[in-house]
Parts: sequence; C-alpha cells; structure tokens
Amino acid sequence: MRVYIKTFGCASNKAESGLIRKVLIKDGFEFAPSAEEADAIVVNTCTVRKETDLRVMKFLSKIKDKKVVVTGCMAAAQPALISKYYPTVSIVGPDCPAMISSALRGDGRSVFLMKDSLMMEPVPFRHGVKSTVVVSRGCLGECSYCIVRVAKGRLRSISPDVIGKNVIKAVRSGAREIRLTAQDIGVYGMDIGSNLPSLLYSLVRVDGYFRLRVGMFKPSSVIGFLSRLAEVYKSEKIYKFIHVPVQSGSNTVLERMRRGYGVSTFKEVVGEFRKCFPNITVFTDVIVGFPGEDDFEFDETCELLEEIKPDKTHVARYSPRPHTPAASMPQVPEPIKKRRSEVLHRIVREIQMQKNERWIGKTAEATVVDLYVRGGVIARTDEYKTVAIPGGNRSLLGQRVELLVEGATPFYLVGRINRR
Repeated sequence: MRVYIKTFGCASNKAESGLIRKVLIKDGFEFAPSAEEADAIVVNTCTVRKETDLRVMKFLSKIKDKKVVVTGCMAAAQPALISKYYPTVSIVGPDCPAMISSALRGDGRSVFLMKDSLMMEPVPFRHGVKSTVVVSRGCLGECSYCIVRVAKGRLRSISPDVIGKNVIKAVRSGAREIRLTAQDIGVYGMDIGSNLPSLLYSLVRVDGYFRLRVGMFKPSSVIGFLSRLAEVYKSEKIYKFIHVPVQSGSNTVLERMRRGYGVSTFKEVVGEFRKCFPNITVFTDVIVGFPGEDDFEFDETCELLEEIKPDKTHVARYSPRPHTPAASMPQVPEPIKKRRSEVLHRIVREIQMQKNERWIGKTAEATVVDLYVRGGVIARTDEYKTVAIPGGNRSLLGQRVELLVEGATPFYLVGRINRR
C-alpha cells in the first residue's frame, strides 16, 4: 500500500508527521509523492483556528476512493465534527501514531482516541539544512480561548538525552538550523525536574556548526529564570531571537484570556533580552477582537506595539473554538474585528519596515538555509533576520556567508554576498 501524508499546522505537526512516516516505514508501507498517486492518505490536522478547520475539511472533500486516516489536533479535539461530514474515514488521536498502521490495514473504519499515553520517541523533521526537534507536547496554560490544550493535553517533556541525540543526529545529517519546538517551550522540563536554560546549556555543547532557534514561550513561563536564560543565549550557537506572544496590550483582556501574566511581565522579558542583545529579533502575536474587547482595550494594544516595536507581529482575528470558555463570552461583531485588524496590520507593517530599513548598508554574517521562491537563496543572520539573496544558487545551502544589506521590505531584507 502506498501512503501519502498531508500535514496542516505548526512545526510540531511537521515533526510528528516525520514520526508517523518512521512508524509506517517500519510497518512495511511505501510512500507516494502525491495524494493522487497514493492508495491511502494520512491527514495530520490542525484546529487552532476555524479557517484551518475549513482548509482541512475542504481537503478531505476532494479525496475519492482512497483509504483515509485523520490524525492530529482536530482528531483529538473535534472527532465528532470529522465523523459528521466524513463518517467513513478512520480517526487516530495524536497520542497513538502506532495505531495508524492498524487503521490503514483495517477493512472498515477505525477509531483510536487514547489520550495522555506514553509518547513514542520523537524524530527530527528535516527539510534541507533545517531540522525541527520537538522538546515537549502539551502545556501548563489555561487560556480561555485555546483548543490546542484540549488536543495536546498537559505538559509532557521529552528527556534531555533524547533531545540531545536528535540534535546530534540532525547536525550529522547536515542540518545547520535546528528549530526547537513546543506549545510553550518556556515550561519545558517542569514535569521532569528540568528547565529550558538547563536544556539549552546541554545542547550548545554539541559539536558541529549549527544554530538553535528557540521556540515560542509565554512571558510568565520564563520570568522565574529570565537572567539565566539570557545568559545561555550568549552562546554563538543560539540565534538572537525570541518569540514571545503578548496577545493583547490590555491587562483586562489578558485577564479574560487567562494568560497568567500582565503587560508589565511581557515588557520585562523583552527588556531583559534587549539589554543583553540590543539587536535581538523579537516576534510576538496579537489576537484582535477577543470577546468583550472595547475601543479603549484595543487602543492599549496599538500603543503597546508602538512602544515595543517588535520585529514581526502576527495579527489574528479572534476565532471562537469549541470546548473553550471564550466561545460562550459576548462576542465582538465581525465588522469591528475586521476594522481593528486592518488598523493593526497597518501599524505592524510600518513598524517592521522601520526596523528593517535600519539594516540597509550594514554587513552581517549569515547562514544560507533555503531557496528563494523568486530565484536565489534565503539566509538567516545571527539575529534570525531573513535575507533574500537574488542570484544565489543551491550550492550555497548550509554555507556561512558575509552579506551586504541593500534593501528591505516589511517582511525581509534583500542583500548580496560580499566576495572576499
């Protein structure tokens, strides 16, 4: 039987698709290069937003006369929705990838929805010279809007030894950018007597040339060891990059979100890293139109972004998710959410353009990590700035280069390689 895996969602999902592939190869399955050429399709789903649900359902609607197994977050959090519209597809929860083989080989429909079982040992997901290494699943948060915690469950950290072996394996196979991923990497190890700084100290001792990109963390998750975390970031093997979602600039909205921190904590985390690394790249996330958000609370978010000036901000309109407290709160009308989203996007683009224009005329060391869709290659500076290099060729992948930044957009820099 030839199988095709379709993956939706985050880096963790891509890594988990790698684990599914490993399991299926061990069980004797072959893989097809496309859905059309496959006998069966495994759909690894995401359900973080309604728009993603619709993309998954649209993909399922196009599959005809093939065995289908749906796994991932949507299978865990919304199996009834899948069953309602596609009653013949098999459903396997993300905690039991070993059962996908049984579902594929079974004569009829199979449903396996175990939760909080022991995780199978993860494997690094490799894409060119980039590799994703999962460090934990689940979180310790109680966010009122989040369905992912329903799907992923409570925190389950992977042992530092296993993570270390996966980083070594990735580096030896040619990876130059190692992405450490989790739902909230800041709480890593709290269930096994470890923590994020300890993990990073062990990983930067791995031999070889590579850079670690540390995944997303909540401000409250790292405040207890903030100075120690900033200290390990001094290693040249860690990108000077943080992804700290604030979600709102209003403390009253953050309380309704049950985020577990206030705006001052977010500022403290960003401030500490900028004090140690003035050029550090800061990513954040904002939800616009959260239930009950009024004009004053929205203005507080705009003012926070103008003050902090993140290098990149992902703006998302609030999307009610089933099984979450926020879905039953008074909702902000869609036209207001749309208008506020447009305002925020304008602010974000202006900030990002200002930040990127400061790089024009500067030289920087960078690692070539990807091909550029418009021709050429993509490099990452040590601050994790994206630099498009028109005219660069595939042979540069994985190489360390010196760049001159010649242009900028709100989303990336444009440069050329300095010839020595």
